[in-house]
Amino acid sequence: MKNPLPTDKRATAVLVTVAAIVIATVLLNSGHAQPVNPKLPPGPGSATNAPSSEATVVLEPSQLNAIKIEPVGTYLFPVEKETVGSIGFDEDPATVQAESTLIGAAATFELTSNTLVRAQALYGTNGVSKAELEQDISAEETGEAALKAARDAVRALGETDADIDQMIAAGKIESAPSQTKWALANVIESDIPLIQEGQPVGVTVTAYPDRVFEGKISKIYATVDLNVHRMEVRCEVDDPKDELRVGMVANFVIRIQDPVEATAIPINGVVREGDGTMTAWVTTDRQHFVQRIIKIGLQQDRMDQVLEGLQRGELVVTDGAVFLDNMLQAPSDD
Repeated sequence: MKNPLPTDKRATAVLVTVAAIVIATVLLNSGHAQPVNPKLPPGPGSATNAPSSEATVVLEPSQLNAIKIEPVGTYLFPVEKETVGSIGFDEDPATVQAESTLIGAAATFELTSNTLVRAQALYGTNGVSKAELEQDISAEETGEAALKAARDAVRALGETDADIDQMIAAGKIESAPSQTKWALANVIESDIPLIQEGQPVGVTVTAYPDRVFEGKISKIYATVDLNVHRMEVRCEVDDPKDELRVGMVANFVIRIQDPVEATAIPINGVVREGDGTMTAWVTTDRQHFVQRIIKIGLQQDRMDQVLEGLQRGELVVTDGAVFLDNMLQAPSDD
């Protein structure tokens, strides 16, 4: 019989054994040996939650009733800008005041100019005194300065010099045509380069939510509100039944260019994933469905413009895409 190990050697052996156990446990945990319950759904951020162009779902014939399959087509998307505003007076009070002042100043200048011409002619024949002539010269200069200031004020409201000359020649301010109301739209500063006179406008008000009052942009003001950084745009709006009232809050849709024909699918064929990615489901045999990442643009009448990811003519799920997405995310029964 062998002699037992000395006490210090036995202690060393015990420590070595414990260390070996600890190292084995660490190595085991560092691998993928932790048990996973296959019945639990994947957690947030897991690979199965991220959309993949390779993800495929196979449907049984009885499940096809839950979806609708159509070829990818095209749609005419209007290119529009939306904003808010109000129904205004028959004329903008500030515009009326400025234009009235202009017409009055033009009439005064014409009168003082004619008076000066007569005074100059009479002064040569001693018909008027020098003092009277100087007074007429001063009146004519004052009238000229007042006319210049009035022209500048109207020009600041968006009128051109040609418009101003025409207004002076007519001797009256413009008025809204019969059965037409003025509506004032507040356009954000970034959209100003897109707005032009004559562009079509659709106006809706709360009192008649299902009605669209058609019109066009008639004047673009030259200044921007420093507080809200918006530019005021005046529109002529058809109101044949005299339903619009001054002060009504109005919503404006301004068509800034002709409609664009683009690849499109119904919105029920697009799924927004948890990370914000847009996906659609494509098939070639109406049984196997492949998830594909897409990029969408304009939206109109429940149609999404597809910028990337789909080609015209491809078979795609146009209704029930969420059903397929849910099947992909469902936990396995294995």
